Amino acid sequence: MREWIKIWLFIIAISIALFWVTFQFVKPAPKKSLTIATGRIDGTYYEYATKYKELLENEGVNVKIIQTAGSIETLKLLKEKKVDIGFVQGGIADQEAKKTLRSIASIYFEPLWIFAKDKNISYIDDFKGKNISIGEIGSGTKALVEKILTKTNLTDTNSKILYLNMKDSIQKLLHDNLDAFFAVISAESIMIKEMLKNPQISVVELKRVKAYTKEFPFLSELKIYEGELDLKQNIPSKDISLLSSVASLVTQKDLDDYLVRLISVQVVKVSLTKGFASSKYLDIPIHEEAKRYLQNGESWLEKIFPYWVASNIDRLKILLIPTLTLLIPLLKGFFPLYKWRSRSKIYRWYDELNEIDKKIDTISKDEAKEYIDQIQKLQDEIKEHTKVPLSFMGEYYELNIHIDYVLNKLKTI
Repeated sequence: MREWIKIWLFIIAISIALFWVTFQFVKPAPKKSLTIATGRIDGTYYEYATKYKELLENEGVNVKIIQTAGSIETLKLLKEKKVDIGFVQGGIADQEAKKTLRSIASIYFEPLWIFAKDKNISYIDDFKGKNISIGEIGSGTKALVEKILTKTNLTDTNSKILYLNMKDSIQKLLHDNLDAFFAVISAESIMIKEMLKNPQISVVELKRVKAYTKEFPFLSELKIYEGELDLKQNIPSKDISLLSSVASLVTQKDLDDYLVRLISVQVVKVSLTKGFASSKYLDIPIHEEAKRYLQNGESWLEKIFPYWVASNIDRLKILLIPTLTLLIPLLKGFFPLYKWRSRSKIYRWYDELNEIDKKIDTISKDEAKEYIDQIQKLQDEIKEHTKVPLSFMGEYYELNIHIDYVLNKLKTI
């Protein structure tokens, strides 16, 4: 039993040493804090951010929400690494953003709304000579609309272009200080529903929608059906066809994979009740870890353990491969060594016994008595010092039989 204890203690000591050595090469655990850049506090981005914050903090991650004027400002903060993740409107990313940032998922469609009092407008050109707002500076709306305007005949030389937020745009439009305004915002927004209920204001449905989607691949045609937003109040009151981009969650390219995966988990949870979670419609490349989660879902570890337990087990799996590689042959070598060690306790007595046996035919009676005394002392010594496991007792009893055999030969002299 003591030999077994010694062997297992040695194996455990070797295992601990191997774990310590390989642990030096394991990536440290990710930080448990995040900053999320959103839009205004009354916007959909902020609403989603609060949901993510609640879920992430339930997982032990401290989340700070930072408000911005919109996607342009958010992109700037992301590129400067002042925030970890942010909500970004589709179609506004530049080449630098595509190289240094990664998408986690597209989360909902963001229609391009154009509200005006004139119900006869069908083309962008129809706004020529009018006062229009294309979104505040730093917003994704401004960046998107400017791209569209560059493909039309509407410029700041033939029209008055203002840069107002949606609240100010609504007020100016209602008080006839503005002819129209553009807004990129979720159809679920309260402000959108209020605008759709107002009989003084109409939604401009642009013609040539298909042409715009061909010109701008990040745009798609989105159909909002009569009553889709509110069946009781029948909002909208008719089918509406709009251009739409997609809101996506974007992160640093080098954000820890485990945090990216944890965020992806929360995005999918929120999508079950609101929006969606997809790897489609993205103009910033998707993060590989987010892509894996969206395609494959939870791992078997995540189904069994809480997320941080599962992620730490997964993170430490690098320890198992080198450790097992070394321990398996080590364990294989220990069992033969253990057998040899146990048997050597028995076989070492045979040297002395064999020497006496060889001399039996040549010794005198007096010498035989001396050898008998020597063997009897040997028997006492074996009983006192030879402790072997039960599995080797057969060899032990054979030793005693052989001793008795030599002893009997000596007694016949």
